[in-house]
Amino acid sequence: MFKKFKLYIILMALVPFLNSCSSDDSEPTPAPVVETQEKYTVWLQIGSWPNTTQYILGTNSLTEGSIDLTGHGAEVTGKSAYGIITKGGFYYYYNTTTGRFSKFKYEKELYSTVLEVPYTHLADVSGFTWINDKTLFVIGTNGDQNKIQYSVIDTETLKMTNGVLDAPAIPVGYNYFNLGNIEYTNGKVFVQFGYTGVWPNPWENKSYIGVVDYASMKYEKTLESSTSAGPGTNKLWLSSSFVDESGNTYFATNVEWSSIKDRKSAIYRIKKGTTEIDASYTVNNTSIGYEGVGLWYIGGTKAIYKYIDPAITGSTHIYAFAVMDLETGKIVRKLPEIPYDGDAYIQNIIVEDGKVYMITNAETGKDYVYIYDIAAQKVKTGMEMIGGYDWVLRLDKMR
Repeated sequence: MFKKFKLYIILMALVPFLNSCSSDDSEPTPAPVVETQEKYTVWLQIGSWPNTTQYILGTNSLTEGSIDLTGHGAEVTGKSAYGIITKGGFYYYYNTTTGRFSKFKYEKELYSTVLEVPYTHLADVSGFTWINDKTLFVIGTNGDQNKIQYSVIDTETLKMTNGVLDAPAIPVGYNYFNLGNIEYTNGKVFVQFGYTGVWPNPWENKSYIGVVDYASMKYEKTLESSTSAGPGTNKLWLSSSFVDESGNTYFATNVEWSSIKDRKSAIYRIKKGTTEIDASYTVNNTSIGYEGVGLWYIGGTKAIYKYIDPAITGSTHIYAFAVMDLETGKIVRKLPEIPYDGDAYIQNIIVEDGKVYMITNAETGKDYVYIYDIAAQKVKTGMEMIGGYDWVLRLDKMR
């Protein structure tokens, strides 16, 4: 009897503790976060240079359905142009007309200014790279184009550290720096550049890559090659450089940026942990078979190569796409399923979950997002773009 009574007392003592742990008094389950920003954006343009109007439209799917410019989207003309930087759901843009550096967000068909600061350190942004998710490194020249200048930008506050790179002086016979690709890896910033004369005097028939130590911002040395001329493009307008999964850095040049008569394109490699051009890597229009204009990394040892098809005559739609093996420097699959583009300087591609999503300005017919399955090596059509525009300009992943 005593044992039973003792057990009863213990159980009664536990009742308040058990009640305090019951689900009735627990914290309510928070409601799920509802995303109002679309996952992807497409930039479209009405008119041709210089009479243009640009718009952004959002969508949550690139695989099906359509987007229609008629009555939708946000006009961005005057605020920014499609040569813009994006990361983490935001756009970053230097408006040289207003002298302001801005952070924008597109959401619910509104293109809103999140933050904006006065900015005049660069004549224009000629290239950019990300040091980390919150630190943006941009380069450009001064107004006379005879100095390479930079800004390190905290993208949360838009606070900046500005400086000048101690690059070599412009050689006799040339007047300006011309800047392009820039990549950050392993503590180094690689800046691709060239020298130009007063138009129509030609560019110097060389390509250069400056090596900068990021921690000290010391300009360490200059790499050079006579395989091609000029600095390549930059990712504001057209991708042509990247760091691959193995830590190797690739820089491509663009024949359309060179005023050299017998122009040539090339792809350079700097192997992980080195600060030299890989002399064993010879990839150019001769070895590839075509003159290149753009290069996008899609994972592993593969990239999408945008090139000029010399067989096309009587049309401005001369830019074709192919899959390249970076190790061999060879085209492994042309992509004839994707219509030829009418302009080189289009940010055509994003890569997500083993798929390459591509846009292009088709000469005839409808415009779609084209989906290349990397593993299956197959192409299919996805979302359609409609609504009376003249150009497809860029495709971005926002979240």
